[in-house]
Amino acid sequence: MTHTHVAAVVGDRTLTEAEVEARVATLRSGPLAPRLPRPGTADARNLRRWVVQVMTYEAVVEEEAAKLHLSLQPPPTKGELSLVDALRMGGVTAAVLTSLPVASAVRARVTADIAVPESAVRDYYARNRDLHPGPYEAARPAIEDELHQAAADRHFTLWLERRHAESVTLMPGFEHPADPRHADATHRH
Repeated sequence: MTHTHVAAVVGDRTLTEAEVEARVATLRSGPLAPRLPRPGTADARNLRRWVVQVMTYEAVVEEEAAKLHLSLQPPPTKGELSLVDALRMGGVTAAVLTSLPVASAVRARVTADIAVPESAVRDYYARNRDLHPGPYEAARPAIEDELHQAAADRHFTLWLERRHAESVTLMPGFEHPADPRHADATHRH
């Protein structure tokens, strides 16, 4: 296989241009097709770059799942990712958690040691009395859960970004949509 057919390398895995095009074709035949950019445009090329981002992040998660001997079978569903969670994590991490069932199991393992200090729960309660008008002991479990989820989301997102940076090589033409090295770089962070 030549580099002209390789979109990215993730660890020992090669992600081919054909796999990327198949994923884009799936999107183009799905319910959001009318909202996607017209083929052949700069926006369509950036869509393809974004798809490569999602696919390489998925491959990083699959690689970690294999290392952890986690089943690639879907776990019992916990429901859809909330908009708040998706915004907190960022688009690619949210997409991976939505598209790849084993990602939730990897996230659980990676964030297993995350703890919320009691002082953080008390501080949150004190600052947000309008949201929690009742007694502290009644509000505490919900606050602790919310803070734990936020901390776990941050930790997983940073872990995933670090692993991605360590193990992924993107080929020319498949760079991140914001990478200034390509002419279509209009996306900014």
